[in-house]
Order: sequence, then C-alpha cells, then structure tokens
Amino acid sequence: MKNMTPTIYKTLYAIIFLIFIPIMLWFWAKHTEDVINAPIIDATIVGYVMVILGFILMLWAMYYLKKYGKGLPMNAFPPLKFVTKGPYKLFRHPIYWGFGILMVGYFISSKSASGLWLVAPITILSMIALVMGYEVIDLRERFPSERIKTVLDLPEKSEQQAGIRARLTSLFWILALLFLSNYIIAVLVGDHPMIFVKRVVLPIQTENPYLPLLSLLFIVVIPFALKRKEQLRHWVIVSLIAISISAYSALLYPGLCAQYLALNDNIYYFVPVFMILLSVKSVVHQSKALGAFMTLIAIALIYIQLAFSRSAIIHLSSSFIVFLIAGYYDHIWNYLRRNTEKIANSWQEWVFGKVRVINHGFYVGFGSFIGIMLTGILVGDFYAWGILIFAVIVIIFSALWAQIIEGSEKLKRPYGYYGALVGILFASLAVWAMGYDVWIIIGVISVVMPWVQGIGRLRCLVNGCCHGSKVDNANIGIKYFHHRSRVCGISHLKGELLHPTPLYAIIWLFFVGFILLSLWIHDFLSSFIFGLYLILTGIGRFVEEAYRGEVQTPIIKGLRLYQWTAILSVVIGMAMTIVHIEAIKIPSDFGWETILSAVTGGLFTAFAMGVDFPYSNARFSRLV
Repeated sequence: MKNMTPTIYKTLYAIIFLIFIPIMLWFWAKHTEDVINAPIIDATIVGYVMVILGFILMLWAMYYLKKYGKGLPMNAFPPLKFVTKGPYKLFRHPIYWGFGILMVGYFISSKSASGLWLVAPITILSMIALVMGYEVIDLRERFPSERIKTVLDLPEKSEQQAGIRARLTSLFWILALLFLSNYIIAVLVGDHPMIFVKRVVLPIQTENPYLPLLSLLFIVVIPFALKRKEQLRHWVIVSLIAISISAYSALLYPGLCAQYLALNDNIYYFVPVFMILLSVKSVVHQSKALGAFMTLIAIALIYIQLAFSRSAIIHLSSSFIVFLIAGYYDHIWNYLRRNTEKIANSWQEWVFGKVRVINHGFYVGFGSFIGIMLTGILVGDFYAWGILIFAVIVIIFSALWAQIIEGSEKLKRPYGYYGALVGILFASLAVWAMGYDVWIIIGVISVVMPWVQGIGRLRCLVNGCCHGSKVDNANIGIKYFHHRSRVCGISHLKGELLHPTPLYAIIWLFFVGFILLSLWIHDFLSSFIFGLYLILTGIGRFVEEAYRGEVQTPIIKGLRLYQWTAILSVVIGMAMTIVHIEAIKIPSDFGWETILSAVTGGLFTAFAMGVDFPYSNARFSRLV
C-alpha cells in the first residue's frame, strides 16, 4: 500500500501534462478563434512535419531521461541522475523544445489563427517561465557540480580564441531569430500604412531586389572577423536583444516600428540598420583599423537598406534607438541597478504627534494618481468616480489578504497583490450597483495596472518587502542597509547581495503595459484584455517569486505560495479570454472630474500605504 501513493501521484501527473493540458490548450484556441483576427499560415505539409519532428524529439528526450537519468520527465518526481547525452547534448530542455515545435506545427496544419498567435506564444512563454522560475534553480540545487552544455550554446565568456563551432553557433542564432522576426512581422503586419513616408534614392540606376542581400553577407562575415569567444558572445547577446525589441515594437505599433521591412518579397534576407550598427560596434571594439574599414562598408550598406525601406527616416531613427538600447544594455542595467539600491536605502519618515508619514507612500500615491488619470484619458469623466471606488475597494482587500497571510506583531498593516485580485470581485459588484458598465472599468484598469504596479514597486524597495534572495554576482545584486527595511528587520539580510526582484518586476510590467494598451487601441474586448493581464502578470510573478527571499512566505510542494497563485492567475486569465461580452465604443471626455478623482485616489493610497500610527498596537495601525 505504501508504494501505491507515489504511483497514483505519478499517474495523475502524467494525465495532467500529457492529456489534460493539451486538451485545455486546444479548447482555449478553439474558443478564442473569433477574437484573434490574424492571418493563418497556409503550409499544411510543413505543419505535419513539425508535429512529427516535435513528437520524435519529445519521445527521444523522455527515453534518455528514463534510461540515463533513472527517472521520469516529471518535476515533482525528477530523475536521479544528470543527463547530458542524446537530445540533451543538442538542446537545453529538449522536451519543451519538442512540445513547442509540435504545438506550432499542429496549429499551422489545423489553420488555427488563435492557436498560432495566442495559445502557442503564451504556452512557450509559460514553459520558459517554468524553466527560469523552477527547473534551473532545482537542477542547480540537486546537481551543484554539473553544468548544462549543449552544441547550440552561446560562446563562453572567455578570452580564448573562438573556434569554428562557436562562430557557426553564433551565426545560427543571429540568422534564425532574424529570419523568424522578419517572417512573423511580414505575416502579421503586412503592408501596414506608413505614418510618415520619406524614402531615399540610390545613386545608381538599378532596381535589383537582391541588393539588400549584401547586408546579409556582411552579417555572415562578422563572426569570422571577431577573434575571442567573449566578443562573439557579446555580439550575439546585443543582436538578440535588438531583434527582440524590434519585433516587439513592430507588432504592437507597426505604423512606427515596422517600416524597416523591404518593399518587395526579400524579407528573409533583409537586415535592419541596427544589426549593421551593432556588428560594426563589435568589430571596432576589437580592432580600430578593421573597424574603420568595416564602417565604410557599413555606410554603403545602410544607404542601400534605407533605399529599400518603406520609410527611410523612421527606419534610421528607430534603428538608432534600438542600437542604443541593445548596444549599451549593460550600462542601462547598471544604471537601473545602482539607482534601485539608492531607492532601497532611502527610507525617510516624519512624525507629527501620534502620526507618522513615510516617504514610500509618495510612490504608490503617485502611481494611483497616474493610473486614474490614464483611465480618464481612455474612458472619460463618466467613469472617474466608479474607477476611484473600484481602486479603493481593491486596496482594502489587498490589506485584508496580506493580514491573513503575513500579518503579525511585526507586520501590522502589510499589503498583498493577490488580495487585490480577490477584491476585484467585490469592487465589480459595487460599481455595478452604482450603474457603471463593469467590463469597461475592468478593461481600462487592466491596461493601466502594470504601470501602476511598476511605480508601486518603488515602495517595495523602500519598505523592503518583495525583496530577493541572496546572489553572488555584484553586477546583479543590490544591498539593503536601512534599519527600517524589512530586509534588515525581519529577514536579517542587512548588507547581503540580493536579487533586485522589484526591479525585475518593474521591467516586466513596463513591457506588459504597452501590450495591453495596444490591445485597447485595437478595440479588443475588455474581458480579453483582463484575461491577458492576468496571464502575463502571472507568468512574470512566477519567475520573480522564485528569486525572492522573504522568510514569511510559505513554501508548498516545492513552490512558494505566490507561485501557486501565479499559476492560478494564468488559468483564470485563460478562462477570461474566452468570455464574450458586447463591444462598446467609449468616447473620451476627459475633464476636471477625472483630475479630482485622480487626486483623491492618490491621496487615499498614499495615506493607506505611507501613513501609520507608530505608538499603537492595534491591527492595521503600523506599517513597520
């Protein structure tokens, strides 16, 4: 009987991941088909081939885990040994690669636009989150002396001479992501209208559509011009960052950011100007003489690329911005990290009699003010007071939630994000009783909430809540010193290098906010926007929570409590995207009522989270 329980658990685990989840994804795709107005890819044979290859890769990886790992492909019942053979020599996490390929192939072959452009990307993003938020950490703890190394890994951060495999691997990742990005943008954006047309004319009289191919050949040469592994690695990383930013921007705001694609059908070998700039920068960093020669070639190639762009001005200006962000990402990160540490140690308080005002309340007050102002711009004065009431109720429930989960003698008035999500139910009932359209309020609040949360995380830094666990890399971690911080007073980690988890959240929420704003602009249903808000914030929270170090957060079955709630958030979000409601056009009549409600909401939030009564022992009396 004792052996029966593990067998039952393993069987249930297999049923969930091999049967239930695939059926759930199919069901999700089927019931959101009318929401996703995107083109299908008419390549049935390619889809079938991908399904077969993905299935074979999954079975191959599972077989090797069973044979050499002496276990099953289950996180809850992991293999006993570290596997580096077979597919694990080619790919990191080949089972997920296989499932991703299989899933994309199935949706291509079944001509499901929703499956291809909604379900597949979210599922792949969720698998990445599972790896980053659990498996990488788990493998490091169980096999501290082992290291994952595959054929397709990026070059090491080393001063050693780069070999042919490192050069070819680097080139593979650059071309693969560049081609994929160009193809996806071309399919989804198509011939999108330009907001500003300004083309350049080549000095030579030719209409040869293969001229941009010269830029591709230039990119192919770069890994063979760079000598050391570290230089190759940096070139690949900045290029991948740049391509990702470009694709993200082009898909959300094509009128501004998708103009670099060529006017004809040579999208597969069309190279954005920022790729040429980043490549030249990498060569110049290695050799001034070679860099000068490559710069001259690059100038000519840039001119050709601009001549074949839909809008030369936009292509050049957007490429320069992407170049600055990607090319100097490490400088940007260090700037953000240093200022994050300054804010984390910036606690100030002022006591007036029995009342204390803490400076971190200003951050959340400002965030609430900005959030309500933005909602007013989107939906107008009519909803101003309904949004204010909604926000107040949500804050109250976030306090009640945290009081149940974390409340103690040391934490008289904590706040919890997932309590705010529970509060949405009661806030919805309240504004419905007041005669407002609940879905409009939920939709517009979902749009602005990522940015409100991002600003609110500045309070987390000062307060010391949501802090990270220990990290041994000074280029990543930050230190807390102020005695008022929870890091010092509760977790007792004063002066330790910790993951800047609030900063991780701010960066993720910044990008999520623009995705949701784009959906609002393109008239997606409020239920869909709310669902995607829950999904994307849940995915981000799952990863962030894995690197937190708060001692008061319970750990259940190997995951922190808020990782489980993040999973639940994703599932509820999927359900919300299926809900069909009546689409309503909202004319914006932004005015003084929105401004007044924003000021009121900002003051209430600042008081609730930044003003307390330090000499009282009553519940909700003290913030610290």
